[in-house]
Amino acid sequence: MGEIHELRRRVEALEAQVHELTEQQAATRHLAVNSDRDVAAFQEQRRADIQLLQALRQTQLEQGKVLGVLVSGQVAIMEHLGMNPPETAAGGD
Repeated sequence: MGEIHELRRRVEALEAQVHELTEQQAATRHLAVNSDRDVAAFQEQRRADIQLLQALRQTQLEQGKVLGVLVSGQVAIMEHLGMNPPETAAGGD
């Protein structure tokens, strides 16, 4: 009877270990799935941020061209009126 009791105790210990390992495996799988989702969301946000920065850059380039035209026009008008246009910070370097 002692051997059967010892075997039963050992089987129960092994079952407990298998159960614990199964739970750990499920938790690891859950973390892996969630990390994949997090990475995908992060990459999607990064792409959106890059598109936004590219759009802002394009807008700034366009605004710079418009500003250049406006400044040129203002300088031409001032010269036509015989006034000395002020020096710009961009042109003074």
